[in-house]
Amino acid sequence: MDSTRVAGSSGSVSREHGIRVNLPQFSWLVVNTVFVGLTVGIERTVVPLLGKDVYHVGAWLTLTFIASFGLAKAPLNLVAGRWSDRIGRRPVLVGGWLFGVPMVALVLLVHAWWAIIVANVFLGANQAFAWTMTVTAQLDLAGPRQRGVAMGINEATGYLGVALGTWLAGGLAEYAGLTTAPFVLGAVVVAAGLTTSFLFIHDTMAWVTRETRAAPVQPAEQTHGSAWKSFVHTSFREPTLSAASWAGLTNKLADTVAWGVIPLFLAARQLPIHAIAEIGAGYAGAWGFGQFGTGLLSDRIGRKIPVVLGFALLGAGLIAFAEVRGVGLWLATAVVAGMGMALLYPNLNATVSDIAPPDRRGSILGVYRLWRDGGYFIGGLGIGALLAVTGTAHAVIIVGVLALVMAMILILRMRETHPYRRPA
Repeated sequence: MDSTRVAGSSGSVSREHGIRVNLPQFSWLVVNTVFVGLTVGIERTVVPLLGKDVYHVGAWLTLTFIASFGLAKAPLNLVAGRWSDRIGRRPVLVGGWLFGVPMVALVLLVHAWWAIIVANVFLGANQAFAWTMTVTAQLDLAGPRQRGVAMGINEATGYLGVALGTWLAGGLAEYAGLTTAPFVLGAVVVAAGLTTSFLFIHDTMAWVTRETRAAPVQPAEQTHGSAWKSFVHTSFREPTLSAASWAGLTNKLADTVAWGVIPLFLAARQLPIHAIAEIGAGYAGAWGFGQFGTGLLSDRIGRKIPVVLGFALLGAGLIAFAEVRGVGLWLATAVVAGMGMALLYPNLNATVSDIAPPDRRGSILGVYRLWRDGGYFIGGLGIGALLAVTGTAHAVIIVGVLALVMAMILILRMRETHPYRRPA
């Protein structure tokens, strides 16, 4: 066992790989991830209803706030990943939380739809820098044997934060209005995320250095390529990386439906705000809680089976959601879709991390997350236009069918990547 230690601001910390040996630092990253999830969760019921009931924008314009979020987050994932390989994980994490400050200032002080659009640009930057860095830093600490469980914990705690934020914001909006009270909660969360990043989280580049020394030699296009070469290799040349990237985009198209379309679908059926928030929290909660087990599952049986099964459940859940009636059935089908997300979401991250060289992990993950979160931009515009033509129910069904098609593509194109499960 390597007993080398690296100095940190609170003394020396081990740079051995593994969650248990790095538990204090891993735990602070978990706390920070919860704050990241809370920040975006606060919007998931409130903002679509703000557009509909307060600012009275049409169906297409209602989803422009998701498009602006995706337009910022997708390319900044790439920037965050590349910068993190060059200057370290912690400075990028702190920068992400600083982007949250103008976001909450805009939504609290300027009551107009354009302010919501601009605030979501800052929210996208916050999520790109902060969540990307909690993912990358936890992968650094966990090492190759525990990537699945590390991603399961990260995404589980993040999406439990999303679920909690959705539920709390919905309750606040029900009793104190849509325009101010939920975003006061957002300001408190951003302050907490920034404080923990400054005071308690250290950089993890020492773990990257150790893993790089032990890693096998990688193809030149992965190890020393330019940003463009990394993009082309990840997006098109390497079959599994490209399949994961397209799957990530499809995943976010589905989440655009859950974030922006389903609240409108339910509001049109006269559900009160708290009921809409509870159904949204059920989806995000199943996604969150489920990932505690699905990441560990992929470390035992491999990545491919959970990812394919996840897309199948996601598609089936969305299609069923549009067809059933009643709060209980809507909640049940939302939970099925959330469980699909729990199976596929952390394991797509783990798949990409299995292939990426340690010293290029941030950059390769950045390309994957560029594609994945580009789904919010494409979804915000494309699904918004689809809403205007077909209505909410048909939009949900069409995206559900796309998820089922993606499951078939992954069966054909993705290989198993777990370092101890893939065939010789």
